[in-house]
Amino acid sequence: MSEQSRQTQFVSRRQMFGIGAGVAAGLGLVACGTGTSATATAGAAKPGGTLTMGIASTPDTLDPGATGLALTLLISMAMFDPLVWWLPDGSGGSTFVPGLAESYTVSPDASVYTFKLRKGVTFHDGTKFDATAVKATYDHIVDPATQSKSGLGALGPYKETKILDPYTVQIIFTGPNAGFMHQQAAGNFGISSPAALAKYGPTGFGNHPVGTGPFKFVSYVPGSQLTLAKNADYTWGPAALSTRPPLLDSLIFRIVTDDSGRYDALQSGQLQIAMNLPPNDIAAAQQSSQFKQLTVQSIGTPIGMPINVAKAPTDDPLVREAIMYSVNQELLVKQVLFGVDTAAHTVLTPITPGYSAASAALYSYDPARADALLNQAGWKMGTGGVRTKNGQQLALDIILYSDSGMETPTEFVVSELNKVGFTATTSVQPFATAQASYNTGAQNLGAFGYYGTDPYLLNIWVNSDAIKSGFNWSHYDNPAIDAMIAQANKTAGAAARGSLYEQVCVTLMKDAIYLPLWNVNDPFTMVNGVSGLHTTLNGYITFHSAALS
Repeated sequence: MSEQSRQTQFVSRRQMFGIGAGVAAGLGLVACGTGTSATATAGAAKPGGTLTMGIASTPDTLDPGATGLALTLLISMAMFDPLVWWLPDGSGGSTFVPGLAESYTVSPDASVYTFKLRKGVTFHDGTKFDATAVKATYDHIVDPATQSKSGLGALGPYKETKILDPYTVQIIFTGPNAGFMHQQAAGNFGISSPAALAKYGPTGFGNHPVGTGPFKFVSYVPGSQLTLAKNADYTWGPAALSTRPPLLDSLIFRIVTDDSGRYDALQSGQLQIAMNLPPNDIAAAQQSSQFKQLTVQSIGTPIGMPINVAKAPTDDPLVREAIMYSVNQELLVKQVLFGVDTAAHTVLTPITPGYSAASAALYSYDPARADALLNQAGWKMGTGGVRTKNGQQLALDIILYSDSGMETPTEFVVSELNKVGFTATTSVQPFATAQASYNTGAQNLGAFGYYGTDPYLLNIWVNSDAIKSGFNWSHYDNPAIDAMIAQANKTAGAAARGSLYEQVCVTLMKDAIYLPLWNVNDPFTMVNGVSGLHTTLNGYITFHSAALS
C-alpha cells in the first residue's frame, strides 16, 4: 500500500507502504538492514551542506498518518519521531529503543500499551510535546476525514488513546494487539503537532507537516521537490542513530520520475543519492569508482500480482493454480531485474516474522503442470496458441498503475502465460483510478507489494472487509482466514503467533490468490562522499547523522 520505479520497481518500489505498494507508489504499501552502523566514506564528514536525493515519484501526502505509500514514510522519518524506535541491534537481531517515549509497558493480554513520555521535546512549530500530542495524533489517524490508508489498517482493534497525566499515555485496544509495537515504529505513527493538526485540518496537514524529527519542513512543490532544513534543537534522537542535531544544513528530496534521468542527475552532481535506479544503471554504477551502493532488504509482502478470485476466468482455482506454475520468478529476476532482487514464492518476504517456508515450496516453475490444470479446467488449446472454452478465449485483464515500474516485469509475466495458452490485455491507469478499478474487480491481475514490519499486515490486504474500499484486490472472502489473523494478533507468544501466521501463508498460497514475483532489495546509489546513513528494520534509511565529505 504504504511503499515502486526502476525498470522493475513497483510504484517507485517504495511508494506503497502497503503498497504499504503494496500501497507502495513503488509499493507498497509502507527492507531490513543488518545493523545500525552508518555508511562509511573515504573522506572526513563535515558539518553543513545540502544532501539531495532523487526519488522516483510524487508522494501522495506528507502526512504519515494518512499515506498509503512507503516513500512518504521514508521521507516522514526525517521529520517525525515514533514513540519507540525498532532498530537492528548490530548482531543480526532487533531491539526497541526509546523515542518520544522513555519507557513503556504492555498489559498481559497485549491490549493496553502504557508509555512514559520524554520531557523537554518541542515540535518544529514550537508546540510542547506531551500526552496531548500523542492523543491528537491517534485521533487524527482514526478520524474518517483523514482518509488514512496504511495507518488505520495497521492499528488493528483500536479503541482509544487515554491521557493519564501530562507525560503518561495509554493506547487501548478492544482486544489483544500483539503486533502494535512493530507497527507504531513503522512510520505511520510519527507524532504530529496538535497545534498544526488543528490549524490545517485532517487533509491540510499533509501539505504542512510538523513533527519533532531531525529535519523540519520548509517547502514542497508537488512533482518537483521537497525541501527540509536542519532542526538545530534536535537532541532526543536514539543513540543508535544520533543524539545530536543533524550535521547537514538541509535535505532535499527531488522528484525525478525518469529512471535514466535520476542516474544522469547523479552523474552530473545534481544528486548525491539516487533511489531505485533501474537494474542496468545499478550495474553500471557498480563498475564506477565514483559511486557506492546501499541495499536494504524488504520486509512485508513481496512485489507481485493479486489474482481476482471473483472474476472469470480467475474465479476458477485451477486457472489460478495454472498461473502460479506458469511464471519463472528466478528467470524474471535474472533477465529483467539484473539480479538486484530475489525471487519470491509466497506472501511474505523471508525476513518477515511469520514467513512460511512450506508455503514458499507449494509452487515451482512447471509449465507442464499448468497445461494439465488448464486442460482439467476445460480450456483447450486453440489456433494461435490461445486456449478456448465454450467459444471464449482464456483472456486476462491486467491493470497497472502509472509510473509503477511494473510494465516491463508484466511483459515478462504475460510472455510466460502466453506459453501455456493465456492471452492478456494490459492497461495502465493513474493510481487513484487503478485503485478504484481494483476495488470494483475490473482486473484479473493487478500490481501490489506491501512494506510492513509485522505479519498483521496480511489483515490489510486479505481481510474480507477490505474488498470494496481497501487493499483486498484479490476479492478474497474467507472468514476463516480473517479469524485466524485476528487470533494471531491476539497471541502474545512469539512462537505460537508465528505458527498461526505460517498457517495463514499456506492457505493463501493454496488458494492461489497472489502471484509473488520478487523480494525487493531497495537500492540507494550514492556518491562516495555520503556518510552517516543508517538502515532500519522496516526498510528505510535515516538521515539523523548523514553527512557529506
